[in-house]
Parts: sequence; structure tokens; C-alpha cells
Amino acid sequence: MLFFTLLSPLGQAQKVGVVLSGGGAAGVAHVGVLKALEANNIPIDYIAGTSMGALVGGMYAMGYTPSQIESLILSDDFAKMVSGKINNRYYYFFRQPESNASWIGLKFYTDSTLHYRPPANMISPINMDFGMMQYTARASAASGYNFDSLFVPFRCVAADIHNKKEVIFSKGDLGVALRASSAYPFYLKPVSYDNKLLFDGGLYNNFPADVMYADFLPDVIIGSTVVSEMTPPVEDDLYSQIKNMVMERTSYTPVCEEGAMIIIKPRIPKVSILDFGQSRSMVDSGYVSTLRRIEEIRHLIPRVADSMQIARRRKNFVEKAKPITITSLEIQGLEKNPARYVAGIMRIPGFPMTLDELRPYYYRLALDDKISKIYPTATYLPNQNYQLKLQMKPDKDYTVQFGGVFSSRPVNMGFIALKYKHLGFMGLSAEGNAYFGKFYSSAQVKTVLDFPFRLPFLVEADFTLNNFDFFNSASTFFEDTRPSYLIQYEEAWNGAVAIPVGNKAKIKTGYTYARLVDDYYQTQEFLSVDTADRTKFSHNAVFVNIEGDHLNRKQFANSGGSFLVTARYFNGVEENIPGSTGTTNSYFRTHHEFYRIKMRADKFLTRSGWVRIGLYGEAVLSNQPLFNNYTASQLQAAVFSPFLESRTLFLPNFRAHQYIAGGMKLIFPLTSRFDIRLEGYVFQPYKQILENPEKQAYLGQPFEKRFITGSAALVYNSPLAPISFCANYYQDEKNPFSFIFTVGYLLFNRKATE
Repeated sequence: MLFFTLLSPLGQAQKVGVVLSGGGAAGVAHVGVLKALEANNIPIDYIAGTSMGALVGGMYAMGYTPSQIESLILSDDFAKMVSGKINNRYYYFFRQPESNASWIGLKFYTDSTLHYRPPANMISPINMDFGMMQYTARASAASGYNFDSLFVPFRCVAADIHNKKEVIFSKGDLGVALRASSAYPFYLKPVSYDNKLLFDGGLYNNFPADVMYADFLPDVIIGSTVVSEMTPPVEDDLYSQIKNMVMERTSYTPVCEEGAMIIIKPRIPKVSILDFGQSRSMVDSGYVSTLRRIEEIRHLIPRVADSMQIARRRKNFVEKAKPITITSLEIQGLEKNPARYVAGIMRIPGFPMTLDELRPYYYRLALDDKISKIYPTATYLPNQNYQLKLQMKPDKDYTVQFGGVFSSRPVNMGFIALKYKHLGFMGLSAEGNAYFGKFYSSAQVKTVLDFPFRLPFLVEADFTLNNFDFFNSASTFFEDTRPSYLIQYEEAWNGAVAIPVGNKAKIKTGYTYARLVDDYYQTQEFLSVDTADRTKFSHNAVFVNIEGDHLNRKQFANSGGSFLVTARYFNGVEENIPGSTGTTNSYFRTHHEFYRIKMRADKFLTRSGWVRIGLYGEAVLSNQPLFNNYTASQLQAAVFSPFLESRTLFLPNFRAHQYIAGGMKLIFPLTSRFDIRLEGYVFQPYKQILENPEKQAYLGQPFEKRFITGSAALVYNSPLAPISFCANYYQDEKNPFSFIFTVGYLLFNRKATE
């Protein structure tokens, strides 16, 4: 029967539907399929897809050419969309909390009781949601929110897991439909639509040929699938078990007349759901796989598409779409006071605005840690303008964080924090954290009030206890350590006010009262009966900081940058209580006044490629006096510690009142998570702090000596915490070479003098 249909005049009017399967990153191959079909004048009258197939098919239905879709998918913007990363241009530093050693955070909310809800996503949807709105709003408006009126009629599928059925999108906001169809469980948050919570359509229908046939009745269906047969669950593989529980097996049974359905299966390497690193080869594979069957397709579809006519229709549809000009804003899901806070945070100068003009204000809000959900849609209004709707939800009341570091050296520590957040007409956060270990222990309580006025500002207050125990700076995990010979203890009260400087910096000014207590032996050759010297420095300080940070990781970053300029004036009293290893038995007390200005800059010059180059510089200017003895003077001096292990060592050669230091980092990304790091630095003190035979401190000659330090590391940035093996070098140390293996974050609460 099909033979006579093809020979008949009606055969020339065949309607062709294209169906694209889900498959995560592998679905990029569909772009190559469409590219080959258009290049060979194969008509495409309807298109349907699921998940990544919905995204590719939806863009084609909106009037994008296959080449334009390919360019977008290979772009840096798309890579950031699917990875949840924010472009540095829109990163808003002002309200970002300080980095800590946490690996995971568990969020709780309260009503009459305390409830815990695990996170619903692994990557941030902020970029994806805004991108979907940006790319689809015009086409949605041009079609009158009817998918049959797009450049090519379109269908996509999402999953309603409550009612255990698929949801077919044929109308409405195209961005919502595509986002829902690609909401893969645990990776992306689901989408709330029509009182339903929708997930990736691949859960129930990963190849919607039946939807295509039921809605459009095409004569021929060309399918493209990148999904292999589902394997049975594996005993020790949780992902395979969940996949078998929630996903239905894909059916490729022909739904139209026998012989009128062709399925193309591009040959693709095995990649993870969100591994878009091989997108170019995926597109090529889809293109080549389609060309191999093009004669078979032509034999089945004698009708030839007119490329000029397609170009005209595409141009007419694209030009029909109204430019996106936002003229009003509607905030949904928040009560009155939180909505006032949101309006204050965005502080939009006025309408109308383009999306590019709106974007910085949107990200400023989306990155606020007191906001749990922000979902944008741009709806076309009859007056030829768009209204921006933001569906929002405040973050949960409480967050508990856990983390720390495990190491081959005895600097292991645990970390725990509890944070409370409240959103009203202003923002409130209160936090307590604790680090516990032999080398470092700490406790901090902190409160921040956020006032979203025309000139926004933060009011901060905290109390911090820090204890550093340099019991044996060169020992390993397997060695017996000697008794402690150098302990630094500090307690500090801080109050500060901060205001933003653009998107990437803030100015903070405030007051500190601190009591610093150092216990130490003035020699490393001491006996158990010896008593330690004790130096106390109780002081008041006022400070001004200008700082910014948009590094891509809180440890072992390989892109972005940070800077700090801090000026601090100290006024305090030094007290020295001698021990048995010094040269005097006299109690000592004196008054000190001095300033310290510190500047630090860390910048990666390249963000991609086989090598990433970073520059790091640091300088300290101060009129700080020497303290009562050499060790006390060293302990109160500024420290240069540019890489991981150097933060855990007491290195007198890298301490001074005034210095300049800098160096270079070469990062070789083996994969998206594996890096080889080479770092080298030169430390140049203005005057080195030296020790005379009486164990008193004196200053050397200007620029008399300089020191080199460096590190080579292999780092795996796991989803929880980094794993590293580092080899380090410190010039003129007794043991200049060292090695350290770590799992986790070696980060501390800020010290009282910083």
C-alpha cells in the first residue's frame, strides 16, 4: 500500500514528523540530524521531543536554523546554563557569605515542628531559567502561546510524578515547557505548572512518536534516538536502581503505517547526563549517521523541501516576534514584607528595560542566599509590551553544614555550622560554627542585618575564638609529635558596616576589640619540665576593607579572581610573662600604636584552554614595632602563605612587617574536575626579622634577602570536596621539601588582625 501511496499525486503532499529522544548531553547529536535533513531538502512539517530532544526540537520550532542551534550549544553561555555556573559579569559579591570548610548543607524549615527536606537539585537552575525565558519569550508571543502556530508545529513531554503520567505541552509558555521537559531528577529542580510538579519527560516517554502521531497524523516519522536499552539495576549502584524504579522503558514500535518510520541512532561515546564537553563530536555524529541513511529517507519521502521558501517562512516568523521590552514586574509567592525586600534588592531604576538591562538586577536577587526559588517568565501583553513575572520562595529557616579536612599531616579538623535566615522587610541571618582539631580549633557566632535601601548596606556583628597549635610543623600523620611549642589563641569582638561597590566588590568599615595570647618556647630544644613564655596583646582596632571575590572555587580555583585592600589601625598593650627558655625573668609591659595596610590580588588571565595562567601578588606596608622578643615579634608579623600547606606551618622566613610577594600559577585541566597545578612565588621582605644571641628581635638591612616557595599538586575537585596531593618547597627551611595529601577544605574563620 505504501508503494502506491508514494506513486500517487498525494504522495507529493506527504507530511513528515521528526521525533527527538531524550538522553542528556548525548542529545546534542539531534542538532546534526536536523542539519543533515535540512541540507538535503528533507521536509520537516512537525517536530516533537523529550528532554534534550525537546530543547533542540523546540529551538528548531522557534525558527532557529540548525547552524544557529549548533552555535548556541557550543557556546560558553550554554555551557554555563547546563552547569549552573554564573557568568562573572553578573556575579554579585556584596551579599555572599564568607567561605568555610563545609562539604554539604542540610536545610530545615519550621512551623510547629522541625522538618528536613533534602536538596532537589545538584546544579543551580538560575542560569537555565533565565536563559529559557530569554530564548523562548519572543517565539511564544509570536505564536500566540499556541505551539501549532510556531515556525514548525511542536510538542514536548514532561512527567507528572504525582499522577504517574506524562504531560503533553501543546500551548502556553514555551520556556516553561522546555524547562519542565528537561528537569532531570536530582540535577535540576522540577517546574511547578498548573498545580503540578513536573520532571523530565524521559521518565514516562523518552521517544514521543505516539504523541507525534496522535496530534499530527504524519505520513512519515523520522526519529533520532541517543538512548541505549535500559540495563538491569546493579546491586551497589544506587543510580541504576532509581533509574529502573522511575523510568519506563522506551518503545520504538512504529506508530504510523508500516514502513513509514525511520529511526536514526547516532554513534556516540558513553557520556554522563551533563557532560557537554564532546558536543562538537556529538553534532558531527548525528550529521554523519543521518547522511548514511539519506537515500533511504529520500526513497520514503519523494517530496523535496524548497530551501528558499523555508528561509522566507523562517524569516517571516522571526520578524513577527516582538522584541522583549519589560514594562512591568509582578512578584508572586511572597508576603508583603518579603516582597518589599525583593523590590529593594533589585532596585530597578525604571521601565521599560530590555532583558540585557534587566539581567544584572535579576542575578543580584537570584544569588541572595535568603531566596530559595526564583522562576522568571516574560509574558506578552496586548499593549505590545512584556510583563516579567517572578515566582519566588524564601529559603528554609535553618541550614546545617558539615565539613572539614582529612590529611596525611596532623592538621585534620572537623567543621559544623548552624545558620538561621529570616526574610522580612529586611534580611536577617544568624550563624554559629565550630572547627575542631589539634592544629586548629575555633568557634564563631555572627549576625548580619541586610537593609535593601537605595544605598543597600549590611550591619554585621560577630564574636570569634581561634586557636592555632603549631605542635610540630613538619611531622606527618604517621609520626609521633612532640609537645606543643607554639600556640596562638585569640578572641575578638567585631562590628562592621558594609556597602557594595558595583557588582564585584564591597567596602567594609568597623571596629575590633581583640585579646591575643601566644604561648611559645624560645627554642625547639626544650624539656617537658620547661615552661612556655606568654605574650598577650590586647588591642582596639578600626579598619576599612575593600574586597571582591569571583574565583570559581573556594579552594584550588582555576578561573576568576579576587582582591583585598585593608587598612587597620591598632592601639593596644603588649604583656610578656617569661618562661624557662628565654633569657630574662622580668615581666614586660608596653603600649603599641601602629597601622598595617595589606593589598592582595589573585587573577587568572585565561579561563579555558589546555593551560590556565594565574598571577598572584601581595604587599604589606606597616610601621609595626618589634615585640619584646624574637618569637613574639614573628608571631605578630604579617604572614605570606599563598598555597594550601603554607597556611599550616610556622615559617619565620615568610613573615615580616613590610614585604612584597608574588608569583605565577599554571593550571593544566586534565578533565573538568582533574587539575595539575604548578605554583611559584618570591617573597621579598623590606627588613627581615632576625634573632640575636639574647633571643631578641632586630631588623635586617633593607631588601637584604628574599625567599622562594612553590608547590606542585594533583587535584581532583569532587562534587563534595577537593582531593589533593601536593609537593611543596620552602627555601632555607631545615626541611625545605614536604608532601601533603588532603581531602576537604583547609579554611579558617577570619583572624582578628585580618
